[in-house]
Amino acid sequence: MPVRVFVPRDAAALSVGAGKVAEAVLSAAERRGVEITLIRNGSRGLFWLEPLVEVETPEGRVAFGPVTPGDVDLLFDSAFRPRTEHSLCRGLT
Repeated sequence: MPVRVFVPRDAAALSVGAGKVAEAVLSAAERRGVEITLIRNGSRGLFWLEPLVEVETPEGRVAFGPVTPGDVDLLFDSAFRPRTEHSLCRGLT
């Protein structure tokens, strides 16, 4: 079953790099052979955390932010789990 990854596509998120983050997510998934469904949503109004990437897990949606394209491989390395040691993890949304 594909992992559902949410990356906002509204003007605020795009202005701080959400488009490049979405491209990096797709590229990392392809390189790693991970099946994902990328969902472009709106932001949650937490503009200081944009781009805010959310990943659907069995525990619920886990938020990471602010994410840059360079951070994406680390998100895949962590398997998108809510971990306190991951500096971008904001916990369950």
